[in-house]
Amino acid sequence: MKTVQDILDSSLKAVCNQRPKHEVEQWIAWNLNLEPLDLYLFFDRIIDRNTILSIQKGVPRLAQGEPLAYIIGRKCFYGYEFIVSRDVLIPRPETELLVEEAVKLCQKKKTGTIFDIGTGSGCIGLTVKKLFPSWHCILSDISSKALEIAKKNAEAHNLTVEFLEGSFFQPFKGKKASCIIANPPYLSSLEWQEADRTVRDYEPKTALCSGPLGTESYQALFQDARSYLDPNGVLIVEIGDAEKITQIASQYMFSCRTLNDLSNQPRILIASPEI
Repeated sequence: MKTVQDILDSSLKAVCNQRPKHEVEQWIAWNLNLEPLDLYLFFDRIIDRNTILSIQKGVPRLAQGEPLAYIIGRKCFYGYEFIVSRDVLIPRPETELLVEEAVKLCQKKKTGTIFDIGTGSGCIGLTVKKLFPSWHCILSDISSKALEIAKKNAEAHNLTVEFLEGSFFQPFKGKKASCIIANPPYLSSLEWQEADRTVRDYEPKTALCSGPLGTESYQALFQDARSYLDPNGVLIVEIGDAEKITQIASQYMFSCRTLNDLSNQPRILIASPEI
């Protein structure tokens, strides 16, 4: 018979500092249907054999650098749980700022249309739809496998949205939006090669690597965005290099402002077409 403490100790030893302790705790707690802090309240609890086997299967994956979200198959975003796989980017806390800006716009209007370009798991567009059911949300991605995950998340949250497959604005011909939101690839080829192995070896390259310069995806967005925005429409994007992205937006006659993240770094760019 093995207790929670036995499994925690053996798992930490197996991971051998390759991953943070809290990830090991989260993995074990998830298998036991507990909160991570509760592990320490149930140190003497006996764990059944099937649960032990389930925990042990995940520990080597953690040790090899696989993100916990992919092992569990779930990730929390903006207070909601979303299905994830290695076909989609893992939702990140800083991206919640993008949703917050979209929320401000939706609060000003009773209804409208939103494009979520490069939706991945669908966490951005589906969160907005959940908060503002009257809005028409169209989620697109170049990856059919990513769209399969987004569709599963829409079903899990009982949301009706439109899905389109294609690159950037290609699938949106003839459509207009009050708001276009996107978390496009922003790493250069060199930055991708130098990324942490937990990112480079597991997350989809197409969702993170923009190209040799790291700005190609923003160029594609801004060069066509004006044609797909309603009058007074807004483009909200997550950014890496604020100076470079602002320069690109200005080339296509967009006025911009940025929003800083908790590290006080420019993270979100809000762009409006100049008249």
